[in-house]
Amino acid sequence: MKFHLLAGWRPAVFPVLAAGAMLLATAPASAHHSFAMFDPQHPVQVEGTVKSWEFTNPHSWLVLMVMRDGTPVEYNIEGASVNTLIRQGFGPHTFAPGDKITVVISPLKSGADGGAFVKAIKADGTTLTESPTPS
Repeated sequence: MKFHLLAGWRPAVFPVLAAGAMLLATAPASAHHSFAMFDPQHPVQVEGTVKSWEFTNPHSWLVLMVMRDGTPVEYNIEGASVNTLIRQGFGPHTFAPGDKITVVISPLKSGADGGAFVKAIKADGTTLTESPTPS
């Protein structure tokens, strides 16, 4: 006769362990997707030259070179996911290196150079935004 320590309560333990594992797995994901580091109440407009456009998941990245006192400063601007951007008309070639654009961002609360993408205005006047209604 074999004796199993968990034989009598194994079925009841599995759902509890599974729920706990799911909660632990979602904590880093929710922290990663937080935009708490940005200040949407104080948008900033910057003008610069596109260094790169990374049309990637989970977030896109626009790297913009902005002149400050005659020195180029790199701004890393975080955007939405590819799925969200496609629905708003963005694509992998929306921004090309060398493009001159004006971008409105929610700046980093830390004061570092960069922020979250709000909208961009291209040299030809085209306005691009992640929102269904341009702001």
